Amino acid sequence: MRMPDREPTDEQRAASVDILQRAVGEGRLTLGEFTDRLDVVLAAATVAEMDTALADLPTELPVVGSAAPVSMSVFGDVRVSGRWRLREHNRGVTVFGDVRFDLRDSVCSEAEVHIEGRTVFGDVVVIVPAGVEAELSGFTVFGDRHLDLAPVPRQPHTPIVRVSGLTIFGDIRVRSLAPGESASSWRRALQHWRHVPPPALPAPPPPRRHLPPH
Repeated sequence: MRMPDREPTDEQRAASVDILQRAVGEGRLTLGEFTDRLDVVLAAATVAEMDTALADLPTELPVVGSAAPVSMSVFGDVRVSGRWRLREHNRGVTVFGDVRFDLRDSVCSEAEVHIEGRTVFGDVVVIVPAGVEAELSGFTVFGDRHLDLAPVPRQPHTPIVRVSGLTIFGDIRVRSLAPGESASSWRRALQHWRHVPPPALPAPPPPRRHLPPH
């Protein structure tokens, strides 16, 4: 039950941000209108004040397939990793933080899974094991989309992972990593080699002395 005079919870703020993100993605709001309403949602002292930013927007989110477990955060990250059950539909929403799903140790019995991430001032990152097929779709404002999968054959009996996202001032990235490998390990190696000085060139031979003719 929504109590109009109560201070909004983090979950209520994140749900309101999700509605605004959908509206800007569907063209109902301009980017300027989105940022103005976002300020209202984040600064609202009461639920009633926060709801003024949503007054002319549909607040019922579309239902697709089975209910999607939703992880939400405000001023923080949403991180799902380790041994966890990967369901058919999975969602993460955050404001001023990243959404990160690591599928390498997940348990899954589905033939196809959907992962949706939505962020404001943050990135959406999905990590899959090498050999798992993944697709990427979504919409970014002042951000990029990257799909970087290992060039290996698809592993049999693995699900197809369909990733969709919406980011404002952030990227959407899907990549393959080996078990135990961190996304920053290759970046650290690259930084190391960039700072290693090139090998010294051999010293030129001394000039030949020309003897005077006899």
